[in-house]
Amino acid sequence: MILVAGASGELGRAICRKLIERGGTIYGMVRPTSAPEAVAELEALGVTPVQADLADPDSLREACSGCDSVVSSMTAMGRPAERIDKVDRDGQLALLAAAAEEGVERFVYVSYSGVIGKDDPLTLAKRAVERTLKHSGMTWTVLRPSYFMETWFSPALGVDIAAGKARVYGSGREPISWVARDDVAGFAAEAVDSEEARNATIEIGGPEAISPLDAIALFGSLAGRTIEVETIAEATLQAQLAAATSPHEQSLAALMIAYARGNAVPMDDVAERFGMELTGLADWARPRFAPSGSVSGAE
Repeated sequence: MILVAGASGELGRAICRKLIERGGTIYGMVRPTSAPEAVAELEALGVTPVQADLADPDSLREACSGCDSVVSSMTAMGRPAERIDKVDRDGQLALLAAAAEEGVERFVYVSYSGVIGKDDPLTLAKRAVERTLKHSGMTWTVLRPSYFMETWFSPALGVDIAAGKARVYGSGREPISWVARDDVAGFAAEAVDSEEARNATIEIGGPEAISPLDAIALFGSLAGRTIEVETIAEATLQAQLAAATSPHEQSLAALMIAYARGNAVPMDDVAERFGMELTGLADWARPRFAPSGSVSGAE
């Protein structure tokens, strides 16, 4: 039996889908306040939802009871009403403790790539969980995905191809190994019983490292339109980080600074060892940005 913590989130649901494809009994840990439609989607997949409160150790132990493995993708990022210290640090640490107490054999933790923003709240929380997990007594895997295509090429972060506008951070020329959410979910599902993932920290990116400006040019080619690009200088990002007052603002600014400096992740060997076929940026973008029914040779 496998418990997926953070199952109601986009990545959590993707992990559940991958695990269901592999077979077995999958439980999805959700909050009492989780969106009903997300819980209903889990049930439709064949996942059994289990309610637990990160501040209630008894509920966490009950959620972990009888499980062989736990996969956790919980995060407060993207949810400003939730506190990073309560979810990404204290909540994850409480889940680790509960899993160890209940005899869980393997714990797969989804962290994130890069170490540029060493002092921001999210990085401090993620690395604290990684350190604790490695000394938990459980077999462990730390997955460190690079920048998600779905997140960083979205209107929420300034990329609106339909409107002909895109924002990049820094010069926009440093290569980044953009990764598709489903590929991260695939690695998480594989890590549950993979010897390659046993007691290992694994950096995850896409099959190629592409600069933000080249990515935007690709999207514009697919959409058949010119994209107006706004560039946010790293000095401006540093000023935003210094002026930020909330943990979410500080963490997001640190992630943008790391983006500005690039994050190329060599993936050929990793993909081969895990038997993964990674999603290229053009293949990810084509159904999203190319006009419906069109065929484009842009790569």
